[in-house]
Amino acid sequence: MVCITAAAALLTTFGTASAGADGSEWQKVGGDARSGVSGLAYEGRTADGDGVYALVVHDNKRSGERRLSRITHREGSDDVSPIVWDGPEPVDLEAIETIPGMPGEYLALASRGIVYRLKVTGSTAEVVDYTPLPGIGEGDDFESFALVAQDGELAALWADRGAGAARPATLNALRLSFAPWGAAAVRCRDAPVLRGGVPDR
Repeated sequence: MVCITAAAALLTTFGTASAGADGSEWQKVGGDARSGVSGLAYEGRTADGDGVYALVVHDNKRSGERRLSRITHREGSDDVSPIVWDGPEPVDLEAIETIPGMPGEYLALASRGIVYRLKVTGSTAEVVDYTPLPGIGEGDDFESFALVAQDGELAALWADRGAGAARPATLNALRLSFAPWGAAAVRCRDAPVLRGGVPDR
C-alpha cells in the first residue's frame, strides 16, 4: 500500500494526462538509445517547491555508459543531468527504489538479479554495497523491483519476466534487512512466491 500511494503521488505530481498518439504530452528526456529510462524513483521537491527531482536508471551495458541521471521536472519542461556512478558498474539496470526511512539511499536492480545499494549525494551515487537476489535461476530476467515499509519492517518485491508458457513470469516477495556493513539481506521466511499468478507456498 505504501508503494502504491507513493506511485500515485508521483503520477499526480508529474501530471496524469495520457499522451496523445503524436506524443505531444510526453516530455523528452533523451536523444538516443543510451538515454532511455528503465526505472524511476522520486527524490524530492525543488527548493522553490515548483518542481520535483526524480532519479532514473538506464539499462546500458558497456563500461563508461551512463547508469543514472536526475530529472528536474517543472510544468512544461524537464532538465536531465548525469549522476556519476561511483563503484562497480552494473549491467542492464531495470529499476530503482527509494529505501524508506533512509534519505538519499536507494536500491537499484540489474536484470540478472544483482541489487546495488546507493548513497546519492549531489551529482554522485556511491555504491555502498551490492548483492545477488536469492534463488536466481538460469534464464531469469528481472524487470521490476519495489520496496514496501510497514510496522518498521521492509519487504522487497521483484519480478522475472518469464518466457512464454514453458516458463511463466514470477513475482517474489520477501522480507528485507541490512547488515551492519551495509549489504542488503533478503530473508526467505513467510513470503509467498507467485508464478504466473498462482500462489506457490
